[in-house]
Amino acid sequence: MEKRNAAAQFAAGPRGWLYFDANSIGAMPKAAPTRMARLLAQWRRLRRRGWSDADWLDAPRRLGDKLAPVIGARRGSVVVGDSASVNLHKALTLALQLRPRRAEILSESGTFPTDLYVAEKIARDLGLKLKLVENPAQIESAIGSRTAVVYLSHTDYRSAYRHDLRAITRLAHARGALTVWDLSHSAGAVPTEVGAGQADFAVGCGYKYLCGGPGAPGYLYVAPRLQSKLEPAIQGWFGHAAPMEFEARFRPARGIQRHVVGTPAVSGNVLFEAALDVFSKMRISGLFARHAALSQLLINLAPEELGLASPLDPRRRGGFVAFRCRDAKKLVAELERRRVVASSRPPDIVRFGLSPLYHREADVRELARRLKNALSVAG
Repeated sequence: MEKRNAAAQFAAGPRGWLYFDANSIGAMPKAAPTRMARLLAQWRRLRRRGWSDADWLDAPRRLGDKLAPVIGARRGSVVVGDSASVNLHKALTLALQLRPRRAEILSESGTFPTDLYVAEKIARDLGLKLKLVENPAQIESAIGSRTAVVYLSHTDYRSAYRHDLRAITRLAHARGALTVWDLSHSAGAVPTEVGAGQADFAVGCGYKYLCGGPGAPGYLYVAPRLQSKLEPAIQGWFGHAAPMEFEARFRPARGIQRHVVGTPAVSGNVLFEAALDVFSKMRISGLFARHAALSQLLINLAPEELGLASPLDPRRRGGFVAFRCRDAKKLVAELERRRVVASSRPPDIVRFGLSPLYHREADVRELARRLKNALSVAG
């Protein structure tokens, strides 16, 4: 599939509307309704035989292999299932298994709150310290001999600042620590390179730039070099080596499969796979280059009244572009009246999520025109 045809694989919104909320929820693949209708027909016809006669149980690994190239991972290192928060709990627990003599989880105070809640609970239960830095520039100097794991959002959810995964991971390893990365605001829009960057663990959600649909399953990446060293953080039926043997004792499956826990979310997987099949036909590096060009165009065309809150360097910018505005919430409401969907974050951030799959230069230029008009009212 050529890049120019990717947009044709997604359903358009109501006529005249511009959706720049790919950082919240991506567009619907046109194939999704047909895929869901097929599943409903299977459900009606097969009932319990669907588990054996359909491909429902294979989905966590199958989708993981389709997602792997998008995040720069090897086949067999990604599994789809559960939410990003549950997978973060798994990843942090797994990392701490490997560093039992260290007493600290290192992160940022400004990372996404739910991630901090997960890390805080794990630290409290295990008697560890959750050390938080205020500024991304402080991360490298904060990694010390007590640091067991460095957990970071690859892209900051407010400013779109993107960490250098490769450099931070290299430094963490040099100081004896492991890394866990949340890719939610990066995957599908910008390079993450978890394999080449030697990341130990990564997690993310499936409903933003990956276009997996509302509440789409999340995913877990475990570096192949670590998989044989780890017992699963949560022992569940479908992580067993032979789940249909109904053994009383847990015997972990090989590789990434051991980190699957409960019954796969079949309908969510069907929708997510419709999107991943679009990605599988694309040149991923070309998508990332397109995203950089679209985001730069928006920065160039944005009204002067807005202050850029995101990094100017595209290598340090994640999936969306953020600007500062005196009353960001009011501006977003004014844009909505002009049929533009964006988002704000307190105290003064307005965000525009760009997808390289379906956004066009013409969309960005029209956004800039409506943005200028909205600012004349919102101030």
